[in-house]
Amino acid sequence: MLQLKGGRYLGSNKRSWEANGVFVSETEYHSKVFEGWHSHENSHITLFLQGGNREQRKNREHEAIPGEILFYASGELHRNLNTSHPSRNINVEIENSFFSQYNLEITSINHTALNCANAKFSILKAYRECLTNDELSQATIHGLLLDFITTSTHIKDEQFNPQWVRLLRDILNDRWNENVPLHELASLVQVHPVTISKFFPKYFRCTVGEYVRKLRIEKATTLIRKSHLSLTDIAHQCGFFDQSHFIRVFKQTTGFLPNTYKRI
Repeated sequence: MLQLKGGRYLGSNKRSWEANGVFVSETEYHSKVFEGWHSHENSHITLFLQGGNREQRKNREHEAIPGEILFYASGELHRNLNTSHPSRNINVEIENSFFSQYNLEITSINHTALNCANAKFSILKAYRECLTNDELSQATIHGLLLDFITTSTHIKDEQFNPQWVRLLRDILNDRWNENVPLHELASLVQVHPVTISKFFPKYFRCTVGEYVRKLRIEKATTLIRKSHLSLTDIAHQCGFFDQSHFIRVFKQTTGFLPNTYKRI
């Protein structure tokens, strides 16, 4: 059975960096590669930028598409079929030494957390930091991963959150492009507005406004890569007042200007 060593993938690494227990790679697929069962020496997270494939794991199959994030545990068997060409991924590979030096468990990374906007933004910012690649990059990349993993642990325990918190998350996710007033949110989840204001940062690790802006930027990343809409149209479709505000928030959230993100 094929096992790929650290920093190795079936495609070609256009760029790769090493940061003391973390490998970040930009991997491209321009022609057919090995489609058999294989695994990786280290756990890794993949953000699909372009293309995609039909991924098989034990007892399940999944179509991977641009903008999606998948997690592969160390030694986990899988295979990738019908890869679109060209395909491009950002891979963040994490050695066991990274988890041990910060007293973390690999199981801290879970499926629910991978589907939140913070996961994508952490990977994009880590990739952006690799492009900068100065003496502060390693510490910054580690900090981004630690924030993401601790967020994962927080979300993993979401089942123990109050019902109004779970309901509020669903409402905000469903109405991400609306400006829902605080008093309406409070009425919908049947708590006092002060309760939301006071406890929202505890359960969501940010303010209501920051959370909604992240949702909107996450939607915008998909539109930028999959549509021919102008930045002005995308800004309005994603609930931003104007293009300049959209560009400013996009850069702050992802580390990239929208047009730069479109080209990576």
